[in-house]
Amino acid sequence: MWNWLTGSKDAPRDDADEEEFDLGNTIHIASHDFIGLRARSPNGRFTLAWADGGPDQSRIGRYLLLDGKRVIVEGRMPRPNDGVVTDGGVFILNDWGASETLSGTFHAFDVNGKTLVSRRFMANLFNNGVSADGHFAACQTANAPGADGNRLTVFDLQVGREIGGFQPESGWAKNYAFFPETRHIRLLYHDGGAFDYDFGGAFVDRMKWLAFGLMQGNIFVIETLIAEMDGKLSPELANQVLPAIDIALGKLRADDNRTRARLLRSRGTCLEALADLREALACYDEALSLDPKVGVKRRADALRKVV
Repeated sequence: MWNWLTGSKDAPRDDADEEEFDLGNTIHIASHDFIGLRARSPNGRFTLAWADGGPDQSRIGRYLLLDGKRVIVEGRMPRPNDGVVTDGGVFILNDWGASETLSGTFHAFDVNGKTLVSRRFMANLFNNGVSADGHFAACQTANAPGADGNRLTVFDLQVGREIGGFQPESGWAKNYAFFPETRHIRLLYHDGGAFDYDFGGAFVDRMKWLAFGLMQGNIFVIETLIAEMDGKLSPELANQVLPAIDIALGKLRADDNRTRARLLRSRGTCLEALADLREALACYDEALSLDPKVGVKRRADALRKVV
C-alpha cells in the first residue's frame, strides 16, 4: 500500500486486470464486468475467455484475450465457444450462431485481434484445433444436409484461406495435431486412436485405422471391410474379422437387438467364407429373429437348401 501511495516502482500497473476468481475453466474479470469460460496457452502466458450470448441472444456474446493479467483484445460475437489459444497469442473460436438453423462460423485471430480467417458453414460446428505455431487450424462440423455436413476443414492462417476440406472416414476426432513438414493433420480419438490425413483429405493411415478398428471391435470398420469385399471375404480376412466381431458382441448392451443382428450377419458372412455353412445359417436365423429387416433372408433361404 505504501509503495502504491508513494508511486514507487513496485506500484501496481494501471493496465492489470486482476481476476476475481479463476476456477477450473471459469474466469471472472471484474474490471471488464466479465464472467465466462477460458482456455490458456500451453506456456501459460495467454488466456482466452469467452461468454456465449445464448441461442436467443439474451446476453451479449463476448471474448477477451489476456496477456498475463492484462486484457489486450476485446470483441463481440453472438455465440463464441470452443476457444483455443497458442503460445504466440493466435486464437480461434467457434461461433455457434444466434438462430436455430444449422449454421456456425469458424473464426481465427492474431494476437492483436485481427481476423485471419472467418468461414461460415451451413452446419453446426463440433470442435476445432490449431497448430502450436498458429500457422494451421481446423474445424469439424456436425451432420447436416449439403456439402458442409460432417466436414473437416483445414486452414492456413498465415495466408488466410481454406486449404482442404473432407469428410473423415475415421469419424469425428476429439483433438488435432498438425505436421507442416508433411502437410498432415492427425486426428486424435478418445479410445487412443491417432490417424493421419494429408491436408487435401487423403487418408494416409487408413490401413492403420482398419487394423486398430478390428482390435477394438469397431462395427463400422467390420462392416466397411466386408462391404469392400462385396461380402466375399477370403478365408484369411474372415479369420481376422471373426475375433473383432466377438469383441464387438461382448461390448453390446443386452437390449441392443439391431446392432446384435448386424454383427450376427457379419459373423455369418465370415463363416460362409470359411465354408462353415451350418453355423453361418444359424447366425443368419438368429439375426433375423432379432431384426427381420437385417437383410439376410435370401441368403439364409439359399443356405437352407444346401445344409
